[in-house]
Amino acid sequence: MNVKAIVYFSMLAFALVAYIAILSSIPLRRKKILKSAGKCLMSLPELTSKKWLGIAIMAGILIVIVPLRNFGIFISGVLLGAGLLAAELAARQALGSGKAGIYENMLISETSAVLWSDILSLPTLAYENDPETSQVDRSSLRILTQKGEEKLILFSSEEERQKAVELILKLAPSLKP
Repeated sequence: MNVKAIVYFSMLAFALVAYIAILSSIPLRRKKILKSAGKCLMSLPELTSKKWLGIAIMAGILIVIVPLRNFGIFISGVLLGAGLLAAELAARQALGSGKAGIYENMLISETSAVLWSDILSLPTLAYENDPETSQVDRSSLRILTQKGEEKLILFSSEEERQKAVELILKLAPSLKP
């Protein structure tokens, strides 16, 4: 075997092991998040509860197809990396699948779980009642975290969003505009 073949098969073996590790970590990661979340006070709607499964399957197919084609080492590395990235995205979406809601200690949406102490502000509340603001979607809520990330939570109706905002402000009064 030459060096190129060794590098290629090492990349492939790493990708397969990492893919399996990412998907097998889903139950442990979910258990850890739910343990720290506390009691569910309000469930949120699931828009795409099983989409993560399709993404995970397609990521696996991408990783398996790479050795069947004669790609260069760089292209193979990019495709394997894309497959692993897709697997990680699927795992993150699986964490909130079926468990989205407002909990005692955190907010869990389809793709993220944020502790109340990690939320910096709810920017949507600051501008939605301003008469100069137009076209405000009152069935969504933007969340800005301490790390500077912005999350968007979607609701099925304005009433559901209003109930959720009231509960969030009750649990985390420091977020009031």
